[in-house]
Amino acid sequence: MTTSEVNTRKISLEMKSEGHYKKAAKSYRKSEQYIKMINLYPILQSTLIACKYENLVK
Repeated sequence: MTTSEVNTRKISLEMKSEGHYKKAAKSYRKSEQYIKMINLYPILQSTLIACKYENLVK
């Protein structure tokens, strides 16, 4: 990719909806990469389990 191609791209600085991020998080938590990651790190796994039902988005 050339510099001129990068400059012509429009980059949106707007955030997507809360629903979009919740859907992405739900999908990620079911992914093979996520499952491998939490199985590799027991402290991370226990922390994720401990805050599973926390309402972190208001």
